[in-house]
Amino acid sequence: MEFKQNKFLPAEKQIVTANPDINTVELCDDDDFIVLACDGIWDCMSSQQLVDFIHEQLKTENKLSVVCERVLDRCLAPSTAGGEGCDNMTMILVQFNKPTQSTAAEEKTSTSDQADTDESKPAETESS
Repeated sequence: MEFKQNKFLPAEKQIVTANPDINTVELCDDDDFIVLACDGIWDCMSSQQLVDFIHEQLKTENKLSVVCERVLDRCLAPSTAGGEGCDNMTMILVQFNKPTQSTAAEEKTSTSDQADTDESKPAETESS
C-alpha cells in the first residue's frame, strides 16, 4: 500500500499499478510459444533473452513446468539484500502444437471430400 499512497497521482501513475503492459501481435506459423509474465521476470531478462533461454531449454526438456522453474531460478537474486531478482515472479508458458504434414494433408482431403459431397446434393426447394 505504501507504493500507492501518492494522492497527487492517478492510479495508473502510482509506483505500483494494476495496469498491465499489453502488446498485441499476430501469431505466425513459425511461433513456438508465448510467455505471459510479471515484471519480476522482465526486470531480469529482455524479451529476446527470455525467448533465447526458453528455446535452449526446450531442446533438452519437454516439461514446460521445468522450463518455467529454470527461468525463475535464472532470474532469482543471489541474496535478498535488494535489487534485481527480488521482485515477485509469475510466468505462464504456452507451447503451440504444430500440425504434422500428414494431419494437414488429411484435413485438406477431408475438406475437399466434404465440399464435393455438399456440391453433389440436390438443392432442396419448398413447395406450396
